Amino acid sequence: MFEAIHLPKLNNLSPTLQSTLLKIMEEAGELARAVLHFLPYEQQPHAKVFSELLGEVSGELLDVAQTCVTMIFVMEDCYGIQAEALIDVHLTKLEAKGYGFDKSQCYRIETAGNFKYMALPRLNLDQVTLLTTVCKIQEEIGELTQYLGKKAGASGEKQELSNDAALRGCACELLDVAQCCFTMMYILAERYQVDIKTLTQDHVAKLRRKGYCA
Repeated sequence: MFEAIHLPKLNNLSPTLQSTLLKIMEEAGELARAVLHFLPYEQQPHAKVFSELLGEVSGELLDVAQTCVTMIFVMEDCYGIQAEALIDVHLTKLEAKGYGFDKSQCYRIETAGNFKYMALPRLNLDQVTLLTTVCKIQEEIGELTQYLGKKAGASGEKQELSNDAALRGCACELLDVAQCCFTMMYILAERYQVDIKTLTQDHVAKLRRKGYCA
């Protein structure tokens, strides 16, 4: 299967790179909590709480993906980073790690009006689970923060990279976080018949109700 999602720019807010980094850590923690609550019922689809807990996992997943998109917009608007140009770097890295995927598809990240369009591959991974994906998201966020902290000299260490190189590395790690979100999205769709299109529409409607975007 192959899915793509559209997520909006939160143009009624004023996110910064630092505030968005804090937000992605917050959302990843909430996703981990939702997955841990869901796991005891993973093989009990007829349990009363199954649908509710699965819905919480799905919603938190979109919140993490949304924060990725928000950070991409911030990096483009404030630092001139073009995430779209890094998609080939991302795909090459996946291949170098031995992650198989369908190369006949068109993978891209592009802006369509007030939305960011993301189409990332379905990786052919053995024994991938919700729990391992949550752990992988946390790992990638750790690497993301290294670029903005340690490698940029923000933690007091000697600066390892120029600001431009640190930001580029940050953008590449951000795509890795987004890739993890897509991995979990495919799990939800394939194993639990979650409708990604409806899920995304509900997510955008929630953001509009909160006044975060037009």
